[in-house]
Amino acid sequence: MARFEHVFVVVEENQNYDEVIGNTKDLPYLNALAAKYGVATNYYANTHPSLNNYFYLTAGRSGTRSPWIGYLADKFPGEVAGDNIASVLTANGKTWRSYAESIPRGGYVNGDHSPYVKRHNPFAYFESVRQRSVASGQASQAANIVSFESFARDLQHDTLPDYSFIVPNLYNDGHNNAVTLRRASCGDHRALQGVDTWLKDNMEPLIESATFKRGGLLVIVFDEGCETGPKADWRYDPKRPDLRGGGHIPALIISSRTPAGTTRDDLYHHESVLRLSLRALGVEQFPGLARSAPDMSGFFSAKTE
Repeated sequence: MARFEHVFVVVEENQNYDEVIGNTKDLPYLNALAAKYGVATNYYANTHPSLNNYFYLTAGRSGTRSPWIGYLADKFPGEVAGDNIASVLTANGKTWRSYAESIPRGGYVNGDHSPYVKRHNPFAYFESVRQRSVASGQASQAANIVSFESFARDLQHDTLPDYSFIVPNLYNDGHNNAVTLRRASCGDHRALQGVDTWLKDNMEPLIESATFKRGGLLVIVFDEGCETGPKADWRYDPKRPDLRGGGHIPALIISSRTPAGTTRDDLYHHESVLRLSLRALGVEQFPGLARSAPDMSGFFSAKTE
């Protein structure tokens, strides 16, 4: 497995694979990245609605509990105990931050503050992040939840953590239409164009930086496919129509060690990105389903591993 100095995960919202990959009119920058780097062509979200997909990406499992399941999952008000990527990284001497756009202030773990929503920032739920360790006297790790404005400064000053989870706000992740201010429908052109502009403005400086070229890995993934309407996709495995999931979604793997045009047709879910994020940083301790998730090491050239 290729090793990296920094891993970055950016999560966009609510679009089917076919609305994104190949849509060069609305998403010219993202599709240029897809052609230049790697795409997982058989990647399926775990569930609908959003929140538990974020937990699979960071803890390898669902985090909500009854009665906050099914359509009520996004309203979950509680904490999530157990291992997650933050606790595993900390235990292995690695640093992390969640860069949340439009968050009211650093260390904020409370409810929505539009256009920031808590359900897109799983670290705000984790017990290991929210609570101070009384036995050791350690401060809460909530200080690692920071404003997105900090990202550009950390990139400029070469003070980025080992792992960065990047949370665009509702108007930049494709969830809402920035003109109507309402939830975007699947394939909403204005919402997709907003995603593309935000990625170009904010991720291109990262990808072009010496830090990234030296040892950076960026994953751009959508949390789930279309949940309702004529384009709704509830598949988990295209060969298993009996299993319900979150639909076919895009996942891009971007690094200097990923040969241009790399595609993999293995069946992946969000826990594979979790596994990849840890292995890329040299950590072989995996929470939840990441222990047995299909590995994504095939996106990297053997000559550079």
